[in-house]
Amino acid sequence: MKNRRMIKMSEEKEITLRNYFDFLAKDKLMGSKCKKCGEVFVPPKKICNKCQSTELEWIEFSGKGTLATYSLIHVGARYFSAQGYRMGKPYCFGVIKLEEGPRVSAHVVGPSKEWEFDPANFKVGMPLKKKIIKVEIEGREPSFDLGFEPV
Repeated sequence: MKNRRMIKMSEEKEITLRNYFDFLAKDKLMGSKCKKCGEVFVPPKKICNKCQSTELEWIEFSGKGTLATYSLIHVGARYFSAQGYRMGKPYCFGVIKLEEGPRVSAHVVGPSKEWEFDPANFKVGMPLKKKIIKVEIEGREPSFDLGFEPV
């Protein structure tokens, strides 16, 4: 469990998904750690899946990991279609094993859409780093989502 650090008490916030996304907007990948058994989660959880403790605290992850598995999605949500992803031009959604241990699902992006459209560019085990994605949908305030890109 290397490279994890507890956030400063001055940044302490209740463990909620809203606060998780607020941290993403500040380019921080945060999760929770059980004070009782040490299990870690990302996105954060308020109750430990392992021991059912409710004593959890925020931790910051490095944002580095490897691609554990992935799917290339040709027909997806309207948001992705509006960005040019479609049949023959898929987007990659992967499971990333973080260097600190947990796995997280996220959009895997490349240096360009053309790079992303080529399935040969995605390999299980490839090193990735976090990339916070600004999501802009007409009529809504921008939000931020977790993505990953090649190192």
